Amino acid sequence: MIYEEVTNEIRAVCEKLLKDGEAELIIAYTGGGVNGIQIPFFAREASEAANIEWGDRCWQTLAPYLHGLDKKAGILAKPCDARAISQYIAEQQIKRENVYIIGVDCPGMVDEEGNPRPGCDDCTVRKPPLYDEYIKDARVDALGPPAAEAAESGPEGDLAENFAKFKNEIDKCILCYACRQGCYGCYCKVCFIERDLPDWQPAEIDAGTKMTFHMGRAMHLAGRCVECGSCEANCQSGVDVRYIIKEVTKFIEGEYGYSAGMDPESVPALLETSMGDREIGFLGGGEHD
Repeated sequence: MIYEEVTNEIRAVCEKLLKDGEAELIIAYTGGGVNGIQIPFFAREASEAANIEWGDRCWQTLAPYLHGLDKKAGILAKPCDARAISQYIAEQQIKRENVYIIGVDCPGMVDEEGNPRPGCDDCTVRKPPLYDEYIKDARVDALGPPAAEAAESGPEGDLAENFAKFKNEIDKCILCYACRQGCYGCYCKVCFIERDLPDWQPAEIDAGTKMTFHMGRAMHLAGRCVECGSCEANCQSGVDVRYIIKEVTKFIEGEYGYSAGMDPESVPALLETSMGDREIGFLGGGEHD
C-alpha cells in the first residue's frame, strides 16, 4: 500500500533538495519489488523524485548506503533508520554535516499477507529521533502510545529450557549470514567469524560455530541495536535469535540508561567507563565496592 499524502510530501522535499543543490543524492524507496515491496531508490536529478514511494512495505534499512559516500546525501528515514544514522554519527562512521535526514513517522511495516514485519510488532519508537525535515503521519498518532510492555517479554524458563530454545533456533541456521548482511550495525570489513579463514574456505556449519556466530554478534550489538528487525526479516530459514539481542538491549538500558540511536551526541554505553559503574553480570552479582 502506498501512503499517497505522505509520499507527495516526501517527493516535494526531495525534489527541492536536489533542485537547490542541498543534496547530490537522495536515498529513498520506489515501487517495483517482488510482491509489492518498495525497494531502495537513488535519485540524482530533481525529476527523479517523482519515482519515490512511501508505504507499508518500505521495510529495508537504508542507513548502510551512507557508508563510503563522498557526497552530500539526503535520506528518507523511518524511526529505526534515523536511529541507525544517529548511531553511525555517535560511532564516527559518518559526519552529521554530510547527511540530510528526512524523518518520517512509521505506523509499522507489513509483509505480503498484511502481518507486521519483525521488529514492527513490538516497536516502541514510531517517530524519528533525529531529522532535518520532519514529515508527520496521522496514522501514528491514531495508534496511540507504543506498547512498551511488548518489549518486556523475554525468556522466562530456567537455564536448561532457555538453552533448549536457543539450540532449536540454531538448528535451523545454515550460516548464510543474511542476518549479518541486513544489519545496519555489522559494518566490519571482515567479520570475526571469518577472520582466521582464507577467502576460499567458508566457516564450518556445525552447532558450535553457529552458536559462536550468533552469540558473538549479539554481544557486538550490545548497546547498538536499533531494533529494526532486519536480521529476522532477512532470514529465509526462520531463525529467531533476535530475542537474545533484545535481552542484551534491555540489560544495557536498565544498567546504563542508554538507548541506541536516540542521541548522536551521547557516547555509546560500552565505549566509556567510570569508577561508579556497577559490576553486574547476566547471571547476577552486586555493585562494585
